[in-house]
Amino acid sequence: MKTNFLSLLLIAAIAVTFTGCSALQGVAQKGKVSSALNYVESGDYDKAKEAVDEALTSEATKDWPKTYYTVGRVAQAMWEKGYESDNNKLMTTYNNQLVHAYDNYLKSIELDDGKSMENLVIVQLPALSNDFLAWAAAEFEAENYEKSLLAFEKLLEIQGSDIYMGTVDTVVVFNTALAAYNAEDYKKAHKYLDWSIDLKYGETTPYLLNYQAFMEQNDLDNAEMSLRKAFEAHPGNEQILLTMIQFFIDNDKKDDALDYLNIAIQEDPDNHQLYYAKGVMHMQSEKYDKALESMLKSIEIKDDYFESQYNAGVCYYNKASGMFDEANNIMEPEEYNAAIKEAQAVFAKAIPYMEKALELNPDDYDTLTSLKELYYRLQKTEKYQEVVKKIEALEGGE
Repeated sequence: MKTNFLSLLLIAAIAVTFTGCSALQGVAQKGKVSSALNYVESGDYDKAKEAVDEALTSEATKDWPKTYYTVGRVAQAMWEKGYESDNNKLMTTYNNQLVHAYDNYLKSIELDDGKSMENLVIVQLPALSNDFLAWAAAEFEAENYEKSLLAFEKLLEIQGSDIYMGTVDTVVVFNTALAAYNAEDYKKAHKYLDWSIDLKYGETTPYLLNYQAFMEQNDLDNAEMSLRKAFEAHPGNEQILLTMIQFFIDNDKKDDALDYLNIAIQEDPDNHQLYYAKGVMHMQSEKYDKALESMLKSIEIKDDYFESQYNAGVCYYNKASGMFDEANNIMEPEEYNAAIKEAQAVFAKAIPYMEKALELNPDDYDTLTSLKELYYRLQKTEKYQEVVKKIEALEGGE
């Protein structure tokens, strides 16, 4: 087949025409991206989205870095306007709209050979950081803790990025931990609580929240470890000491509890509740003499504390009951009578404390029934009758 010179010229002209159309289409689609940015500036967000969506489907601009920067810009601007005007529709045009904006900013940088997109994104990051903070706070207040956690984590990602001009905010780290804790995402809660501890933010709170999170997971070993770390960092803190003591009591580690109670008492020797707690622990081990030492010290510091008055009476009562049981095993009459008399004397010591307890809490049923038993044992008939009437009045009131 022969091809003449004129045919070749015609083919070349057609090729030039086709190439020119492709180039013009590319220019047109890039114009859509520019238009989208202009629409953002003028506040016409629907047209901005329409224009950039068209650019995303075009072969000429679907891999152009500025297209993705513009998607981010449109999404961020719509969210900001929606937040400012309380327009939820604008804020939810995209799923997790601020995350969508940030991801597209990053994609624009990834596709870019130079630094032009990075320079554009850097300008947006301070405002985007504020947007994420506002979103995180709003979701937290609405108790949407998983969304709040997402927003806080993205904010931390921005603050920790190489292109962000600021630094990681310790308050944000701690609030991320709170969002994770409330979302029951305990793995992340521990991560951010540990980070807060490293940053020395929040004093005792991150330690205690770590402890609570481990308790929620029924991880007693790590819960105990968290408390011990808290004590090492804040050895004189009353809340940590009391939490440790309660933990050891609840988990039948009385020796550990007593050790820390003694430390707590050294730190705060005028705290009547610490002596009361120590007394209760000795009572649980049926060491009533030691328990009385602590209860009486608690009363010495604060004589109107019902629990110490009542439990001092219980100590004497239980101690006397034990003596009475031992006396019943004695066969020799004189020795038996002496032992009973001694037990009765200890029963009598319980009465002043029980009476004081009743004075502090006149309707306490346990105190009334204890006094009833004591008055009966010691043949205090008149007082016995008074207490019986009070008990009957209480029971009748029920």
